[in-house]
Amino acid sequence: MIVLDLKGLYTRFLENHGDLLHFSAHSHHFWPDVTREAHLEYWDDCSMTSDRKWEKVFSEIIPTTQYHIARLLNLKDSEQIVFAPNTHELTTRLLSLFLGKPSLKILTSTSEFHSWRRQLKRIMELPQVQVTSLSGDLLNSRREFIENLKTELQKKPDLFFISQVFFDSGLALSDKELLELCDATPPETIMVVDGYHGFAALPSDLSRLEGKIFYLAGGYKYAQAGEGVGFMVIPKGEWRPAFTGWFAEFAELSTPPGTNVGYANNWMAFMGATQDPSGMYRFNSVWGHFEANGLKVSLIHEHVKTLQLTFLRQLPPSFYQKWKLTPLFNKDLEWHGHFLTFEAPDAEVAENCQKALEMASILIDRRGERLRFGFGLYHDLDDVSELLKRLEILAK
Repeated sequence: MIVLDLKGLYTRFLENHGDLLHFSAHSHHFWPDVTREAHLEYWDDCSMTSDRKWEKVFSEIIPTTQYHIARLLNLKDSEQIVFAPNTHELTTRLLSLFLGKPSLKILTSTSEFHSWRRQLKRIMELPQVQVTSLSGDLLNSRREFIENLKTELQKKPDLFFISQVFFDSGLALSDKELLELCDATPPETIMVVDGYHGFAALPSDLSRLEGKIFYLAGGYKYAQAGEGVGFMVIPKGEWRPAFTGWFAEFAELSTPPGTNVGYANNWMAFMGATQDPSGMYRFNSVWGHFEANGLKVSLIHEHVKTLQLTFLRQLPPSFYQKWKLTPLFNKDLEWHGHFLTFEAPDAEVAENCQKALEMASILIDRRGERLRFGFGLYHDLDDVSELLKRLEILAK
């Protein structure tokens, strides 16, 4: 059992939220105080260097961000990490690899994040696009899900997109299971892992997947850096995404434009155009501070797991009963994301439950009929006790 006392890192966010219990860390994790100074550092750099700020961004800020990401994922090659304002931009850039081809076959699950699901629904209107989506319910059919994916992979789809942690439940695939799926992926299939609810939450080791898969995540949630730090780990190769911007040829800007569009042979092949790098400043301040103080993702995960298990062991049955909620997790939480999901009979019941929680100054979030309670580094056992107290009163 590990419980960390780190509220002192988050004084500004905590003060500004008053008595509101913010159990929506999976949606928008509080930022440590060090991010404010980092944000101001970016402003100061801009005021002092204006156009020349990009020299520091590309020579110092981006490499530092790449270093921390590679460290957190146990990757050897930090120079295969590319950035964008959000992961949706990176997924559309991936899809643009197939632009102009006569057909596109995609294998995915029904539990992928909203932007990806919406984008797929749109391109499915094109006759040459075929999408196979398998149910992402891992609760009772985990092994069956893996085997079904492996069967579909034998059909050699062009693109295989799967989450590390499913956003609609918190259920997670382990590093071992991702490796098993990678080994079953044909050479001609591009495998993409969406790590947005796994990165900086679950202790992940992608060393055996490095160079074989694309991995997407960002700084908005558990990385605690806010918006603007979408990133993608890419395998080495001669990539030519059709959706491209001038940053992708940054090293060749001094050469005359040719008839063919050139690409760098590293991470910059997937770069777009001008973006706000302030999020990288914040990201570097968080993980530089954590590294200096020995705060590893494994410790963060154990802290959150302790809070989750304490919450579940003391949660009154009346809470389930009042809103007829079904838990979507195994109670031992052996390998689970940092939020707990409860499913109501329908969206109306879930909405009523969420409104009741808001009236009690409890902030969670909802996806349709599913209610999500997220736990973070700024929570402690007292917060869990207060949450349980308020839930018990509401359930009467």
